[in-house]
Amino acid sequence: MEASEAESLWDAVGPAYESAYSANPTLLSTIQHAISLLPPHAHVLDAGCGTGVPVARALAAAGMHVTGIDLSGEMVALARRAVPAGSFTQVSMTEYHPPPQHFDGVFVVFSQMQLPHAAFAAVMRRFVAALRAGGVVVLVGVPSDNYVPEEGMYEEGGYVQGFPAPFMGRLVKTTLFTVRGSEAFVRGLGLEVVSTVVKQFLPKGETVPEDQFFLVARKPGSRE
Repeated sequence: MEASEAESLWDAVGPAYESAYSANPTLLSTIQHAISLLPPHAHVLDAGCGTGVPVARALAAAGMHVTGIDLSGEMVALARRAVPAGSFTQVSMTEYHPPPQHFDGVFVVFSQMQLPHAAFAAVMRRFVAALRAGGVVVLVGVPSDNYVPEEGMYEEGGYVQGFPAPFMGRLVKTTLFTVRGSEAFVRGLGLEVVSTVVKQFLPKGETVPEDQFFLVARKPGSRE
């Protein structure tokens, strides 16, 4: 999906997205798990922060220093209102270049799915470089396992690109990993997988639950 197309999509869904997806118990428990692995007053990045709810808000409530980025100006405006303690900037993940070893944690929650695989891999390499030793990465998405059963559709590495996934009343071209593909991807970045949970969630207003994966990983090394 082109950046302008993605920006228009997220500008349009705004508060409706928060209403549909924020009350996700597995996401909330994953955020708390990650917080338990972070040092007090950690510096964390919410990449593709959306409205700031629930990720940035939960991190700020735990005393974290929150930086949020999103390509949607509407989403950034909502995040600033929802999480006044955070620092939010309108910028695409593909254009964001954080300084090395700046963050203790990076949260990528559903925001990667409209990126082509090569672009997402480049983004994640920068994010890992920006992560301090012992830092935590949270990656949340929709696994392709039950949606794309045809092996011939997959690229090497366990992912499919351009898959038309239903999202809030529209079909959106997405890049989806299998669960094993997601784990292999983060290991390929030099991270250690701490936990992977796969659960179904029924967004508010929808009639069919969707599969979701919640992966927590860690950068090797000890904090100074």
